[in-house]
Amino acid sequence: MNKDCPKCHGSGIVKEPSGTVHTCWDCLQGGKMEVHSDTIPDSKIKI
Repeated sequence: MNKDCPKCHGSGIVKEPSGTVHTCWDCLQGGKMEVHSDTIPDSKIKI
């Protein structure tokens, strides 16, 4: 992930003001994310 991304700050996860979370489309589209990675970063999302 791009550590300097203003939306996800390198986590790959964007949290919207409404509370919803989604993949950082900017990092994904820019080729900064490994789509089929075996190691998943900790998103710090609690279910």
